Amino acid sequence: MGRGGHFFDFHCFRLICVVLLDIDGILTDGAVYVDSLGKETKRIQFDDIDAIFKLKREGIKVGFITGEDNDFCQYVKTRFNPDFFLVGCKDKLGGFKKLAEKNNLDKETVCYAGDSERDIELLKYVGYSFAPNDVDLIVKNSAKMVLKVSRGQGVIKELTEIILQKKYQPKPSRA
Repeated sequence: MGRGGHFFDFHCFRLICVVLLDIDGILTDGAVYVDSLGKETKRIQFDDIDAIFKLKREGIKVGFITGEDNDFCQYVKTRFNPDFFLVGCKDKLGGFKKLAEKNNLDKETVCYAGDSERDIELLKYVGYSFAPNDVDLIVKNSAKMVLKVSRGQGVIKELTEIILQKKYQPKPSRA
């Protein structure tokens, strides 16, 4: 059973070819920090930055699907050079289906991490999905696995560890 109470075949993680991530609440903690001049900023964990590049080094394509379209999104696009990047996407399932058709993606080899009600349909649709542990119950119940960490507190690091640990898990020895 996955941590969210769903059956999850951990032996199949090696089939993940694409990891898609929401930005607010997955890459960041979902908060907006405002300085005294009214400039908005967001926070990213270095461990999550490293995890994104680790996935890419392992040959897994990485992308972002977000409902936002702002300067921070452009920073993410520049910083991570993702294989896929959808901004201003309010219908994430619809956006994914168009992306999948255009790029010949098999939903069963795609992993998505999301944290809000806008993510529910896509969390249910793809072969693998994750949600942080501090999201609403309806979102948790839509994800195939609920992570130990909260939003923006190493979500990408944890899902990367799970995916890569299972991908390279040694076969049990016969003693």
